[in-house]
Amino acid sequence: MRLLDIITQQALRSVAVVGLAKNAGKTVALNSLIRQAAERGLALGLSSVGYDGEKIDFVSRLAKPRIDVEAGTVIATAAATLERATAPLEIIATTNFVTALGEVMLVRAREGGSVEVAGPDSYREMGVCIARMQELGCELILVDGALDRVGGAAPTLTEGAILATGAVAGSSLGRILSRTLHMVHLFSLPEVVHRELRVAATGAIEAGRILLFTAEGERTLPFRTALGHAAAVVDCLPLVEPCYLIVPGAINESLLSELANRPRLCRNVVLICQDPTHIFSWPEVWQKYTGCGGRVEVLKHIRLLAVTVNPTAPRGRSYPPAEFAREIALSLLPLPVFDLFISDRAVGV
Repeated sequence: MRLLDIITQQALRSVAVVGLAKNAGKTVALNSLIRQAAERGLALGLSSVGYDGEKIDFVSRLAKPRIDVEAGTVIATAAATLERATAPLEIIATTNFVTALGEVMLVRAREGGSVEVAGPDSYREMGVCIARMQELGCELILVDGALDRVGGAAPTLTEGAILATGAVAGSSLGRILSRTLHMVHLFSLPEVVHRELRVAATGAIEAGRILLFTAEGERTLPFRTALGHAAAVVDCLPLVEPCYLIVPGAINESLLSELANRPRLCRNVVLICQDPTHIFSWPEVWQKYTGCGGRVEVLKHIRLLAVTVNPTAPRGRSYPPAEFAREIALSLLPLPVFDLFISDRAVGV
């Protein structure tokens, strides 16, 4: 099975490619999908949450693989990137979405070549760009989650996600596996199923207010975010009564740690947020929280389609490719794993 097969079998029209760290192989996965789409004759759209495709990484100063597009590809990218493309591009439409690199334009590649991609700054604007590309006939939209951000995988933006991991994700194989399994777990958190709770959670998140939901009713807490207020928020929770705490914005380590330090409360409360991209925690903190009985539900989980691996770290330890890919594939069963540096077929286990 190839990576594109997983997408087409589920009839998905938009997919994010996100990475656990820089140099995890995200651009390699993106280029593989672009080639496979061209082989199938799929009309492709492309954009990025952030800036990607440049020759040299702005942070690490390491050479990066370019994003190679085929003729006919539609791209939503900022104006300043157009002159650096080797692919000849024609402007289709403007968007009025302004970034640090200029207005986001909708362009079409007249021939194959490499491009830099810098999409819009907000999820709302990205959603508009995806819709515009679909109106232009794109059958599949790929969103590059640049700058190590998983935000491009937000289920409000794309219908599925591919996660790139690799040797750069940790100082040891155990650490790499821990971080990868942690992200896979977050992506698959359970969704809120109780109808009244979903309605209340949706309203609280849209209003930007922390809401306490119990069998006795609802109470809005005097905070717009848990950031900087973790202890005060936890102090508002009932000591014995089971409850749900709806958190707009981010669920961060401060809130998780504060609850983990109060095991009795931790067992009685379920945290709720918009989706897994709003959870920011290292595996150790998350394991401490869940080990105390802590739970998190989301309004919408992320449909994780596959994981790709890169056994090489530009600065650091690298691994024998076949062994590395097999170890991760065994740990993530039944999720498909690909080493696209070797083959476009899923790793056999």
